[in-house]
Amino acid sequence: MNPTQLAPDRIRKGERTRTRILGAAADVLARKGYAAATLTEIAAVAKMQAGSLYYHFDSKDAIVEEVLRVGIDHARDAIRSALSAAGDDASGHGRLMAAVVAYVTAITIDSDFTQANIRCFEESPEDTRENLAVPLREFVNGWVRLIESGQRDGSLRNDVEARVIARMTIAAMNSVVGWWRPDGELNIDGVARMFASTMVDGLSGNA
Repeated sequence: MNPTQLAPDRIRKGERTRTRILGAAADVLARKGYAAATLTEIAAVAKMQAGSLYYHFDSKDAIVEEVLRVGIDHARDAIRSALSAAGDDASGHGRLMAAVVAYVTAITIDSDFTQANIRCFEESPEDTRENLAVPLREFVNGWVRLIESGQRDGSLRNDVEARVIARMTIAAMNSVVGWWRPDGELNIDGVARMFASTMVDGLSGNA
């Protein structure tokens, strides 16, 4: 067989292996955090030898950075899907409610990547945080635009600074990861909707 015919298969296999490593890393990071996560455990979860990881990533920090980047993407995709389902005709209040429910669900049960992002971002090296500054800024800006949209249509209060409220809302939502447990009394759908009602109704234009 011509060696060039093998190249696409090798590339696909490499991509699958890389995806498996990232999934394993997200699992370990979500459970243990940045400091306690080791390449040995990540490799074990991925069913690989630890040394084989270096064929795909230069270091633990390179793996962590990619996991955090995927976590941001997963959260953003969950919000986009929720907003699409809500429709363009929904009020800013309704769209913000949908986004909050989607995000709280995403960071708790939908994805190890989003949980790893929240748990490990502040623990990660400064270089990693700097490399993720642009996608993170755009993520925050998405929330700002949602709030500003509601302020323009009158469904959300316009006497508050949208960027400040966006950051406060994100921080409050992220805190759910620290205390909610899947074996607890409250299911996450109920928590997400309670959270959305409390946070967003407080910003209602009728408040």
